[in-house]
Amino acid sequence: MLLLSGSIHGHGLAGHIHAGGSDAGGPGVLPILPLMVSVTVWGGTGYVLTRFSGMRPLPVVLVCTMIALLPGILLYMVLARIMTRYDSSMSEWEYDPAGQLGYISIAAADGAVGEMKYVLHGTMRSIGVRAEAGQELRRGDRVIIVRVEKGIAAVTLFEREMGQIE
Repeated sequence: MLLLSGSIHGHGLAGHIHAGGSDAGGPGVLPILPLMVSVTVWGGTGYVLTRFSGMRPLPVVLVCTMIALLPGILLYMVLARIMTRYDSSMSEWEYDPAGQLGYISIAAADGAVGEMKYVLHGTMRSIGVRAEAGQELRRGDRVIIVRVEKGIAAVTLFEREMGQIE
């Protein structure tokens, strides 16, 4: 049954079923592996208690449920800790280059398009920049991205911004 459920949901034995529409990473709401362990412990404990003790069915079900929850919860906690330890998922707003400091790698003057390089989360990236009217962007100039429109960044010279702050 669990294998069928895993194939329907498209997850393997260590996969998980999402209860909500969020895909934020992490262990999920109902991981298959701890569920399988709990069901196996529940069934094994139930067999042993009904076969070798004189307990009635209702107390057997309650005892089996309590015993089966412990390894399932422990395995879930271990998996959640391992799976989220190195999770560095980025939100959409973290990809927004506005406010990034970089330098011009291809010069642009008076409405022409050039290129700038900047670092975002440890990765060197490049983006096209357009020089505003009357502005000249020379190779090596340090610039700040003001906004991005249609894949082209509007920038301002870093020295100019620092002069306005002082």
